[in-house]
Amino acid sequence: MNALTAPRPLPTQTRRRQLVSVYAAGLLTAMTVFLLRLTGTFDTAPDLWRWPLLTTLLLAAAASLYGVLHLAFPARLGLPHTNDAQLDERQALRIAQANSVAYRWLVQTVVFSAAILFFFGTSLPVFERMDALQGIALLTLLLLPFLPTAILAWTEPDADPQD
Repeated sequence: MNALTAPRPLPTQTRRRQLVSVYAAGLLTAMTVFLLRLTGTFDTAPDLWRWPLLTTLLLAAAASLYGVLHLAFPARLGLPHTNDAQLDERQALRIAQANSVAYRWLVQTVVFSAAILFFFGTSLPVFERMDALQGIALLTLLLLPFLPTAILAWTEPDADPQD
């Protein structure tokens, strides 16, 4: 029997904000652990504190990946996406605004990183900890591509039930 089933309802703004919050919390928590590693605080911590920090890092990575899995498919969140030919003017404007904000974040990140390298160079002891720097670079790569969708998911209102 081929019965039609109702499509799954799209996530509400509240649910989308929860997803973005989990994603952001995961990224911020992982960034904190990597910064502790960069500053040497992680290395000087007693062994009793290291395992909870590593467990926190794993949970933060899982939360970030959970958010990425949702943000990678904006249509499943009820959000417009740029390769859709059916976009109206408001949707195209909202996508442009989200991309603009994300671009500003990208520029600020690059300028901040370049300023650190320019003023301090690679002679800082921090640059000897390549694993922590690689972790921060990975988190940046997990943030920047999905930032426009996260901004859109946070700010886009719920769809009208008449649509």
